[in-house]
Amino acid sequence: MIYPHAYRMEHSETKTTNSVYGEHYAVKENIKIEIGGKLLKVLQYIDSNRTQFYNNLADIVKIRSVTGKLCHRNEVCKMINFAEDWLKRLEMKYECFNIGHYLLDGKKVKIPSVILASLGNDPGKKTVCAYLHLDVPDPDLEKWKTDPWTLTNKNNILYGNGTSCGKGPAMMWFHAIQAFKDCNLPLPVNLKLLIELMNHENSLGLSSFLPTRLQDFFSTVYNVVLSESEWIGFKHPCVIYGCVGVLHFEIAISKTENSKTDIRADMEVIAKSLVDKDENILIKEFNEFVEEITPDEEKNYEKIKDFNPDEIRDSLPDSKKSWGQEKLLMSLWRLPSVHVHETMECVCEKEDFSKIKKIITFKIVPRQVVEILEKRVKAHVENVVKQANIENLVTCELIDAKRPWFENFKLPCYNAARRAIIQIYKEDPNMIREPIAREAVTILDRILQRNIVVLPLARRGSNPGHENENISSRNYYEGTKVIAAYLFQLGDIQ
Repeated sequence: MIYPHAYRMEHSETKTTNSVYGEHYAVKENIKIEIGGKLLKVLQYIDSNRTQFYNNLADIVKIRSVTGKLCHRNEVCKMINFAEDWLKRLEMKYECFNIGHYLLDGKKVKIPSVILASLGNDPGKKTVCAYLHLDVPDPDLEKWKTDPWTLTNKNNILYGNGTSCGKGPAMMWFHAIQAFKDCNLPLPVNLKLLIELMNHENSLGLSSFLPTRLQDFFSTVYNVVLSESEWIGFKHPCVIYGCVGVLHFEIAISKTENSKTDIRADMEVIAKSLVDKDENILIKEFNEFVEEITPDEEKNYEKIKDFNPDEIRDSLPDSKKSWGQEKLLMSLWRLPSVHVHETMECVCEKEDFSKIKKIITFKIVPRQVVEILEKRVKAHVENVVKQANIENLVTCELIDAKRPWFENFKLPCYNAARRAIIQIYKEDPNMIREPIAREAVTILDRILQRNIVVLPLARRGSNPGHENENISSRNYYEGTKVIAAYLFQLGDIQ
């Protein structure tokens, strides 16, 4: 007989009594899911090829696939060739598509090609589509502690531009497919890949292109999966089932010839009319369509592990400092909010101080409609201008909008993700939402109208899309295993 204390896992705590040992062991046993022979073969392959997988990540990190700078144009083409080489190696059918043009440093150039790839066409199998992106932001070298274009291993943390956002997840998907191929195992699902290189440019051109392939390439897709973002903490894996939307308004005030009020004072009046000191939105009917929070939903927030409210408590207004985990998470993920940015003045050579601007960012949630909120915000500003007798010229314009996204995490495709994570990490994952907006997710949701699963593969602190981006070696290899297990779990859905 093997006793539970013979094992030591990352999350294990030392217990001192037989009764508690028994309880702890029982909990661990309850969340174990058997690993079948085929999956075991794939997992062993992944473990046996770690050195090669590391080298492959180093190769892709070297490519400076920055689509926001003209000087990296050749590197972007190199990245497309890199992806094509991998698709050929994996024996996937693929096609590259030109999807339009955009202005880059003042020059009109082609938007980098979107690649559609597929493997398998068995009508008896589910078809899953994975969204991948291979572009990275232009790094600020002064903020990086390592060379962003050289994969650097420090204490089993792999640093490099794109390691946790884009390049790293793409290699994990490629490696998972390669594992099936080299183990002579058929994929348990039909697999499609949607690969773009404009994620960091708000997925420009994607929303126009996708409708052209709805009737063929995407017609049989059961669900879409994205390996984006990171865990909420360092220890417990997560699955993401929703994110907020954002509205960015620009309020500008210009001095008029006969006005008697100061434009800065006028801006302060408008800003104070939007939100109070406790962060309550003061715009009439702004929260009209927000769903009521049910007791069952509130319990979901109680179950979240690895979130420490004390880490953000100092940044909260006094009215929220005493809030517990449930209320804080709901305020971050579930309820609308507004952030008033600093006032911007002219910094040009002419030193024109007759005009100022302020950006107002609204976080919105599912069921709130962008077009309705735009009208209400503009009407609110107009009413404040009228009631405060502001004589200067005030304009309020919506300069950017991203819609919220939300899924039912009790769907079979989410249960498949949960079971896959339990198989690999022996942990029941946190089911979480995000306080940020994701353009690619909302585009896919709106156009494809398929269930979407966001499956983050990196732990907290990986800085996806920012300086010193990284992924732990454990997450890099175990994430590849999660993808393989997820494909098996999707294949078992009836």
